[in-house]
Amino acid sequence: MEKVYEIFGNLVSTLGYSRVHASILASLFIHKKLSLKELSEKTKYSLPSISLSLDLLELLGLVRRYRKDKSKEVYVELEGDLLLALKKVVLMKINRGIKIAIEELKSENGKDAKKIESEILRLKKYVDALNKVKIPE
Repeated sequence: MEKVYEIFGNLVSTLGYSRVHASILASLFIHKKLSLKELSEKTKYSLPSISLSLDLLELLGLVRRYRKDKSKEVYVELEGDLLLALKKVVLMKINRGIKIAIEELKSENGKDAKKIESEILRLKKYVDALNKVKIPE
């Protein structure tokens, strides 16, 4: 089973997620719902690492934490679409890089700066087009 987590971890980490995130997502794909304790046991990560990583996954709408009835035990379940969340994260990172590059180029003069800025703006158009691509079912 650990090899399955490793394979999935390799894939997801290339898309900008950490190994902890990948292990959490793999566990929830396989088991659907787990307690924090079970998640920690399955992923081999500490409860604080799991909890911290869940914050981002919740923010992206991928997981949901909840308590059953009046239990103290916290459970986690897969909630969102992984591909939509990955798309959102990747495009957000690229757009942030584009914005920073354009801001830095404002202080540069000359033909070279204009050529680079033109290419960055071309990249921005491409990224905007990618944002409109629908995720397959």
